[in-house]
Amino acid sequence: MTRVAIIYTNFGIVEMLKGLAKEVLPGVEIVNIVDDSLLNDARAAGVDGEVGARMRRYFEAAEATGASVILSSCSSVGATVDAARDRVAVPVLKIDEPLAEEALRHGKRVAVIATVESTLKPTCDLIENTARERGVEIEIDTFLVEGGLELFVAGKVAEHNQRVVETTAGAAQDHDVIVFAQGSMSVAVPQAQEEVDVPVLSSPLLALQRIKALLAGEATA
Repeated sequence: MTRVAIIYTNFGIVEMLKGLAKEVLPGVEIVNIVDDSLLNDARAAGVDGEVGARMRRYFEAAEATGASVILSSCSSVGATVDAARDRVAVPVLKIDEPLAEEALRHGKRVAVIATVESTLKPTCDLIENTARERGVEIEIDTFLVEGGLELFVAGKVAEHNQRVVETTAGAAQDHDVIVFAQGSMSVAVPQAQEEVDVPVLSSPLLALQRIKALLAGEATA
């Protein structure tokens, strides 16, 4: 059976991605590797050498399971994927790479919204680098939903969603597309999209669709 390994830095979206993977990748076995200390360490000290070394070992462990593709599910540690690609023989995908590509299709004024500050810079860097590679001019503004991740982790999803939607409504007035910087924010997409006329994008579905294409030989990481 084909295997895909997903590496997480907290438990927040494990069940959500597992459920979505059953729909998008039927017949594919999902291997979940979780270190719920990584995000806190990255938020406290940045993505330093120690965080990078730990992620590298998880990528190597994922490959050892026989995974055909590895997905890094945390945007905050996305920079660790670049080095990992030289150390494992299977494709490694950042969860927000397809998201960055999709954002460029909807206009030059991009609003990036996050519920944890450490995600803003890597997400913006990824979108900017993707735009540069494609010769596209963009403008990015960032918005932080203070305390949003804590609400989500505590199971207060309705309150999390309400705060995200309020921020989205404000950002949509001056932007062509809204990018939710974290996979956990995807739970707020339906409600947010009802409130605004511009596209609201989130990473999980786009990433799994890219993995499906990778497994079929129709795309590259």
